[in-house]
Amino acid sequence: MLLLIVAPLWAGGLQAADGAITDPDLIRKAAARAVLERLDVAKGVADVTVDNLDPRLRLPACSQSLSGFIAGDGLIRDHTAVGVRCDGTAHWTIYAQVSVSCSIPVLIARHTLGQNVAPSATDFDIETRRMPGLYSHYIGDPALLAGQRLRRALSAGEVLTADALLTAPVIHRGDQITVIAQAGGMQIRASAIALSDGRPDDRIRAQNLSSQRVVEGVVRSAGVIEVVL
Repeated sequence: MLLLIVAPLWAGGLQAADGAITDPDLIRKAAARAVLERLDVAKGVADVTVDNLDPRLRLPACSQSLSGFIAGDGLIRDHTAVGVRCDGTAHWTIYAQVSVSCSIPVLIARHTLGQNVAPSATDFDIETRRMPGLYSHYIGDPALLAGQRLRRALSAGEVLTADALLTAPVIHRGDQITVIAQAGGMQIRASAIALSDGRPDDRIRAQNLSSQRVVEGVVRSAGVIEVVL
Protein backbone atom coordinates (compact mmCIF):
# COMPACT_ATOMS: atom_id res chain seq x y z
CA MET A 1 0.00 0.00 0.00
CA LEU A 2 1.31 3.44 -0.90
CA LEU A 3 -0.37 6.73 -0.04
CA LEU A 4 0.92 10.15 -0.96
CA ILE A 5 -0.16 13.51 0.41
CA VAL A 6 1.24 16.60 -1.29
CA ALA A 7 0.82 20.22 -0.21
CA PRO A 8 -1.13 22.49 -2.61
CA LEU A 9 2.11 24.07 -3.80
CA TRP A 10 2.89 20.85 -5.61
CA ALA A 11 -0.62 19.88 -6.60
CA GLY A 12 0.14 20.70 -10.20
CA GLY A 13 3.09 18.35 -10.40
CA LEU A 14 5.31 16.16 -8.29
CA GLN A 15 8.62 17.27 -9.69
CA ALA A 16 10.55 20.23 -8.29
CA ALA A 17 10.99 23.34 -10.41
CA ASP A 18 14.69 22.52 -10.93
CA GLY A 19 13.86 18.96 -11.92
CA ALA A 20 15.45 17.40 -8.82
CA ILE A 21 13.58 14.45 -7.34
CA THR A 22 13.93 12.47 -4.10
CA ASP A 23 15.88 9.23 -4.32
CA PRO A 24 13.43 6.41 -3.35
CA ASP A 25 16.21 4.79 -1.31
CA LEU A 26 16.22 7.84 0.98
CA ILE A 27 12.49 7.33 1.60
CA ARG A 28 12.98 3.63 2.34
CA LYS A 29 15.86 4.33 4.73
CA ALA A 30 13.86 6.98 6.60
CA ALA A 31 10.93 4.56 6.98
CA ALA A 32 13.21 1.77 8.25
CA ARG A 33 14.99 4.13 10.64
CA ALA A 34 11.68 5.27 12.15
CA VAL A 35 10.91 1.66 13.10
CA LEU A 36 14.39 0.68 14.26
CA GLU A 37 14.58 3.67 16.59
CA ARG A 38 11.50 2.36 18.42
CA LEU A 39 12.75 -1.22 18.86
CA ASP A 40 14.70 -2.49 21.85
CA VAL A 41 17.85 -3.67 20.08
CA ALA A 42 19.14 -5.21 23.33
CA LYS A 43 16.59 -8.02 22.98
CA GLY A 44 17.82 -9.33 19.65
CA VAL A 45 18.77 -8.52 16.09
CA ALA A 46 15.89 -6.88 14.25
CA ASP A 47 15.46 -6.54 10.50
CA VAL A 48 12.98 -4.22 8.85
CA THR A 49 11.89 -4.52 5.25
CA VAL A 50 10.21 -1.65 3.43
CA ASP A 51 7.83 -2.54 0.60
CA ASN A 52 8.93 -1.43 -2.84
CA LEU A 53 7.80 2.05 -3.82
CA ASP A 54 6.09 2.76 -7.10
CA PRO A 55 8.95 3.21 -9.63
CA ARG A 56 6.93 5.94 -11.35
CA LEU A 57 7.02 8.06 -8.20
CA ARG A 58 8.62 11.48 -8.68
CA LEU A 59 8.75 13.47 -5.45
CA PRO A 60 10.44 16.87 -5.25
CA ALA A 61 13.88 16.81 -3.69
CA CYS A 62 13.75 17.80 -0.02
CA SER A 63 15.95 20.59 1.30
CA GLN A 64 15.99 18.92 4.75
CA SER A 65 16.56 15.41 6.04
CA LEU A 66 13.48 13.24 5.66
CA SER A 67 11.67 12.39 8.90
CA GLY A 68 9.77 9.18 9.54
CA PHE A 69 6.92 8.45 11.94
CA ILE A 70 4.70 5.51 12.86
CA ALA A 71 1.23 6.05 11.45
CA GLY A 72 -2.11 5.40 13.14
CA ASP A 73 -1.90 4.63 16.86
CA GLY A 74 1.90 4.76 16.82
CA LEU A 75 2.34 1.07 17.69
CA ILE A 76 4.78 -1.13 15.81
CA ARG A 77 3.36 -4.41 14.54
CA ASP A 78 4.53 -7.17 12.22
CA HIS A 79 3.37 -4.98 9.33
CA THR A 80 3.29 -1.28 10.08
CA ALA A 81 2.34 1.78 8.07
CA VAL A 82 5.17 4.31 8.31
CA GLY A 83 5.01 7.90 7.10
CA VAL A 84 7.97 9.75 5.63
CA ARG A 85 7.69 13.51 5.54
CA CYS A 86 9.50 16.36 3.83
CA ASP A 87 9.29 19.65 5.72
CA GLY A 88 11.69 21.60 3.56
CA THR A 89 10.96 23.95 0.69
CA ALA A 90 8.75 21.16 -0.64
CA HIS A 91 6.06 19.70 1.60
CA TRP A 92 4.94 16.13 1.09
CA THR A 93 4.21 12.97 3.06
CA ILE A 94 4.29 9.42 1.76
CA TYR A 95 3.25 6.20 3.52
CA ALA A 96 4.81 2.78 3.03
CA GLN A 97 4.42 -0.64 4.65
CA VAL A 98 7.30 -1.90 6.80
CA SER A 99 7.69 -5.53 7.90
CA VAL A 100 9.67 -6.55 11.00
CA SER A 101 11.51 -9.77 11.83
CA CYS A 102 13.89 -10.60 14.68
CA SER A 103 16.60 -13.08 15.59
CA ILE A 104 15.99 -14.21 19.19
CA PRO A 105 16.02 -17.25 21.48
CA VAL A 106 12.63 -19.03 21.41
CA LEU A 107 11.12 -22.00 23.23
CA ILE A 108 10.27 -24.95 20.98
CA ALA A 109 7.91 -27.68 22.20
CA ARG A 110 9.63 -31.06 22.59
CA HIS A 111 6.31 -32.89 22.36
CA THR A 112 2.60 -32.19 22.00
CA LEU A 113 1.15 -30.17 24.88
CA GLY A 114 -2.57 -29.97 25.54
CA GLN A 115 -4.72 -26.95 26.16
CA ASN A 116 -4.75 -25.71 29.78
CA VAL A 117 -1.56 -27.63 30.59
CA ALA A 118 0.87 -25.90 32.97
CA PRO A 119 4.09 -25.85 30.87
CA SER A 120 7.56 -26.25 32.36
CA ALA A 121 11.12 -25.78 31.14
CA THR A 122 11.46 -29.54 30.54
CA ASP A 123 8.75 -29.31 27.85
CA PHE A 124 10.87 -27.07 25.61
CA ASP A 125 14.18 -26.68 23.85
CA ILE A 126 15.75 -23.25 23.38
CA GLU A 127 16.97 -22.19 19.94
CA THR A 128 17.87 -18.88 18.36
CA ARG A 129 15.79 -18.39 15.24
CA ARG A 130 14.77 -15.60 12.91
CA MET A 131 11.08 -15.06 13.47
CA PRO A 132 8.54 -12.76 11.82
CA GLY A 133 7.23 -9.94 13.99
CA LEU A 134 8.39 -8.40 17.24
CA TYR A 135 10.39 -9.79 20.15
CA SER A 136 7.37 -9.46 22.43
CA HIS A 137 5.47 -12.05 20.38
CA TYR A 138 7.70 -14.88 21.60
CA ILE A 139 8.80 -16.53 24.83
CA GLY A 140 12.53 -17.21 25.13
CA ASP A 141 13.03 -17.46 28.89
CA PRO A 142 11.75 -20.61 30.65
CA ALA A 143 11.36 -18.58 33.86
CA LEU A 144 8.39 -16.83 32.24
CA LEU A 145 6.45 -20.11 32.28
CA ALA A 146 5.91 -19.95 36.05
CA GLY A 147 2.24 -19.58 36.93
CA GLN A 148 1.14 -19.94 33.29
CA ARG A 149 -1.14 -22.32 31.41
CA LEU A 150 -1.51 -22.97 27.71
CA ARG A 151 -4.38 -21.09 26.11
CA ARG A 152 -4.26 -23.58 23.23
CA ALA A 153 -2.56 -26.88 22.40
CA LEU A 154 1.00 -26.91 21.02
CA SER A 155 2.37 -29.38 18.49
CA ALA A 156 5.82 -30.92 18.79
CA GLY A 157 8.35 -28.55 17.22
CA GLU A 158 6.05 -25.51 17.49
CA VAL A 159 7.48 -22.19 18.70
CA LEU A 160 5.84 -20.87 21.87
CA THR A 161 4.27 -17.46 21.34
CA ALA A 162 3.25 -15.05 24.09
CA ASP A 163 -0.41 -15.23 23.11
CA ALA A 164 -0.40 -19.01 23.69
CA LEU A 165 0.03 -18.44 27.43
CA LEU A 166 -2.61 -17.59 29.97
CA THR A 167 -1.89 -16.74 33.60
CA ALA A 168 -3.15 -19.56 35.80
CA PRO A 169 -5.83 -18.73 38.39
CA VAL A 170 -4.41 -17.90 41.82
CA ILE A 171 -7.85 -18.35 43.41
CA HIS A 172 -10.21 -21.23 42.71
CA ARG A 173 -13.92 -21.54 43.33
CA GLY A 174 -14.50 -22.88 46.84
CA ASP A 175 -11.17 -21.61 48.22
CA GLN A 176 -11.24 -19.90 51.59
CA ILE A 177 -9.79 -16.46 50.95
CA THR A 178 -9.20 -13.14 52.66
CA VAL A 179 -11.27 -10.12 51.69
CA ILE A 180 -9.57 -6.78 52.35
CA ALA A 181 -12.02 -3.87 52.44
CA GLN A 182 -10.67 -0.35 52.05
CA ALA A 183 -12.82 2.37 53.60
CA GLY A 184 -11.20 5.78 53.82
CA GLY A 185 -7.97 5.27 55.74
CA MET A 186 -9.17 2.06 57.36
CA GLN A 187 -8.58 -1.52 56.31
CA ILE A 188 -10.91 -4.35 57.30
CA ARG A 189 -10.14 -8.04 56.78
CA ALA A 190 -12.63 -10.88 56.66
CA SER A 191 -12.70 -14.53 55.66
CA ALA A 192 -14.79 -15.57 52.67
CA ILE A 193 -15.38 -18.34 50.15
CA ALA A 194 -14.51 -17.66 46.51
CA LEU A 195 -17.47 -18.15 44.20
CA SER A 196 -15.35 -18.40 41.02
CA ASP A 197 -11.80 -18.80 39.79
CA GLY A 198 -9.70 -15.67 39.50
CA ARG A 199 -6.42 -14.50 38.01
CA PRO A 200 -4.51 -11.42 39.18
CA ASP A 201 -6.60 -8.27 38.50
CA ASP A 202 -9.76 -10.29 37.74
CA ARG A 203 -12.98 -9.25 39.45
CA ILE A 204 -14.62 -12.15 41.30
CA ARG A 205 -17.40 -12.60 43.84
CA ALA A 206 -16.95 -14.06 47.30
CA GLN A 207 -19.28 -14.86 50.23
CA ASN A 208 -18.40 -13.57 53.68
CA LEU A 209 -18.22 -16.51 56.10
CA SER A 210 -19.68 -14.52 59.02
CA SER A 211 -22.40 -12.36 57.42
CA GLN A 212 -23.05 -14.56 54.35
CA ARG A 213 -23.00 -11.34 52.33
CA VAL A 214 -21.73 -11.65 48.75
CA VAL A 215 -19.18 -9.05 47.68
CA GLU A 216 -17.18 -8.41 44.52
CA GLY A 217 -13.51 -7.60 44.61
CA VAL A 218 -10.28 -7.54 42.61
CA VAL A 219 -7.82 -10.43 42.90
CA ARG A 220 -4.59 -9.05 44.32
CA SER A 221 -2.66 -12.25 45.04
CA ALA A 222 -3.17 -15.89 45.88
CA GLY A 223 -6.04 -16.07 48.39
CA VAL A 224 -6.60 -12.30 48.61
CA ILE A 225 -9.17 -10.00 46.99
CA GLU A 226 -9.66 -6.29 47.62
CA VAL A 227 -12.98 -4.49 47.93
CA VAL A 228 -13.26 -0.72 47.90
CA LEU A 229 -16.22 0.48 49.97
